[in-house]
Amino acid sequence: MKSLYLVFLTQINDQQQVLLFQNTPQQTFSLPKTEITKEDFLSASIAGPKIILDQLKNIELQKFTFCKQQYLDMVDFDSYKYKEQHVWIHSSQKEKELLRHKRNVQASLWTQFFNNCPLWNDDDEQNFYYIIQLQKKDLEHIQSQQGLIIKQINVQELEQNFQKDSLEQRQKFKDLQNALIKNEHLRIDGRIILHFNFKTLQHSIYNSSGFQLDTVSVYNGIFRRRFDNWNQYNVAQGHYPSDDIIKRADAIIMPGNRISVYDHYQWIEDVKQILRKGYETNPKLKILGICFGFQILTVALGGKVERMKDQFVFGNTFLEHQINVMKQFKLFQGIQLKERTVINQAHGDEITQHPDFLYLLSSSDSCKNEIMISKDERILVFQGHPEYSSAGMNMISLTSRLPSEYSTLDQVIKDVKRLYPQEQDPFHLNLCLKFLKIEK
Repeated sequence: MKSLYLVFLTQINDQQQVLLFQNTPQQTFSLPKTEITKEDFLSASIAGPKIILDQLKNIELQKFTFCKQQYLDMVDFDSYKYKEQHVWIHSSQKEKELLRHKRNVQASLWTQFFNNCPLWNDDDEQNFYYIIQLQKKDLEHIQSQQGLIIKQINVQELEQNFQKDSLEQRQKFKDLQNALIKNEHLRIDGRIILHFNFKTLQHSIYNSSGFQLDTVSVYNGIFRRRFDNWNQYNVAQGHYPSDDIIKRADAIIMPGNRISVYDHYQWIEDVKQILRKGYETNPKLKILGICFGFQILTVALGGKVERMKDQFVFGNTFLEHQINVMKQFKLFQGIQLKERTVINQAHGDEITQHPDFLYLLSSSDSCKNEIMISKDERILVFQGHPEYSSAGMNMISLTSRLPSEYSTLDQVIKDVKRLYPQEQDPFHLNLCLKFLKIEK
């Protein structure tokens, strides 16, 4: 059972105190205004902000000291309020209820704040702890919220507050207690992970009338592990890693994007050069590419990308796996292999030519090159989206297709459910996690 804990640290009378929130898929908070979905628990940094937004009564973030000003500057609240009024003016109360929990502009700010919080996870990776430092006025504001129940305890007494839990669970809290006392959660000698973000100004999350999951937060919540140095680079706006950090990096992770690799942007050419240099000069570097990340990596190494004949693929897709090829690679040892699995798709381009050292593992009716791996097992690429659950893709679809006089709410829901009739197979995400995992 996976659990998410929000650990708020603060100083009271020279003693370090903890405010602790817990949320699990089986035993959730009472959240009358915010829905915590299965997809949220794939990404702790999505569930965390939702809990905060509800528990702290949707407070304005400007009043909080632990929300950095640089994030506040990213949102034009006046513009958002105008769009909110314009989009929803003809919506029924039922329609607003359906999408309400996905349309809070502050959720995007919170997810970005969580990207910078130290993360502590158990060795079995079933419990995740986000550690957030509070200032005095933060604490005063939280305590002033009526109806908010907070467990406030001394760091040294953390374990004693969970005597009702199992011996194994109490040991996990003792490990957390020791980490907090010794500041081990702030270690910086772990893996160096470079996460390339492709957010262009033209396709900003804040310019959309619907809610879109923040890719940075989703990847951070799914793939980040204890002691990882998680380095975010918005390469689409010219933020590149130095040559030195590329040489020292353990992995590069690249998500999808709305634009195409054959669009004429200088940053696309720059990223191709960075990928070639990293792969050729750093023998320990692993590269995980998903959707656009797959395409730009393949083109950088000599492949070719073209627009698909069917224009766009969206929804559940069946993949046919080449089991005999998979068995040749160490990555697939110990994994139960199936000839057919379901993955979620959202793309209009495809790889039509790939480098010889990439081996084809999986294909679909709409796209031949779905999953590939390099001969040295340092590259793993997916055309589909192993990181998004079908429930999450459903919500993205709903919020991007608001009901109108031409399409009723029932019609929209029916059409979206048709795209995602079943949950995708966990095989794909588990494969990504194993690929990135440190070998002991």
